[in-house]
Amino acid sequence: MLNGFLLVHKPFGPTSFDVVRHVQRCLGIKKIGHAGTLDPAASGLLVIAVGAATRMLEILPTEPKTYDFGIRFGSETDTLDSEGAVVRNGGRIPLEVELEAALKQFLGTMMQMPPRYSAKKIQGKRAYDLARSNIEFTLQPREITIEQLELKHFDIQTGEAVCTVCCSTGTYVRSLVRDIALYLTTFAYASFIHRSTVGPFMLKDAIPLSALDASSVVEQLIPVNTMFASVPSVIITGSQSDLLSHGMSIPLSMEFQELPTLIAYDEKGEVAAVLKKDCNGLFHPDKVFLLQEPNTPQ
Repeated sequence: MLNGFLLVHKPFGPTSFDVVRHVQRCLGIKKIGHAGTLDPAASGLLVIAVGAATRMLEILPTEPKTYDFGIRFGSETDTLDSEGAVVRNGGRIPLEVELEAALKQFLGTMMQMPPRYSAKKIQGKRAYDLARSNIEFTLQPREITIEQLELKHFDIQTGEAVCTVCCSTGTYVRSLVRDIALYLTTFAYASFIHRSTVGPFMLKDAIPLSALDASSVVEQLIPVNTMFASVPSVIITGSQSDLLSHGMSIPLSMEFQELPTLIAYDEKGEVAAVLKKDCNGLFHPDKVFLLQEPNTPQ
């Protein structure tokens, strides 16, 4: 079975799950997942996991994320992006100096309210489904961190700004646009959103969705150990592998004691397990791969 990761350049239009379905059709397998949803109105880097690699998505290094995005001042849509229906017009266009000053107010850690049209689940239902059905619901703010936020271009005639943001997982660019406009006592929507990095992974290394077929997926598949090169790891012995395969914890030297999570590689360099430190200072196999699920294409 194929196992590994794909870096895909998602265009404007398809959902993230549309990309997953496309890869499923290419390979004829169902075990496909993705890290970090991109809205239909957003384009850019989408990380796809294939086979056993889907079990490692939760520990994949995905922070920070970088986006280029547009702010169209003077109008607002119900979805806060270019796909929605316009609900307000006639908002003021701020001066460039005002916008520059406003962006500085959004650096650091803060609470952010997700958009009503989002994939957030409310009692088992997606927020966007509830919003489209005109069902009332309440969203909860979440903590985000913005490391960088810069203005790249501003056209006061069209009321559009182009910015770049480097932020934590869970940040909604559409909400950021809404809040920037609110700070400037006006309203706006995200005219485009384009993701260029996810953790250490870069858009320049991605394959366009239109170029994905069965052969290109296999050629572009990145082994698990390559994708996790920046994650702390340990090489284990055959006897340790045997213990882990039976769900037993193993002791590790003091140099690993400050690390809550590790990837264990066997002596052949294959991913053997994901280890998490337990209350006794031992490392328990949270996920086991070993011989049952090889992590390189066969």
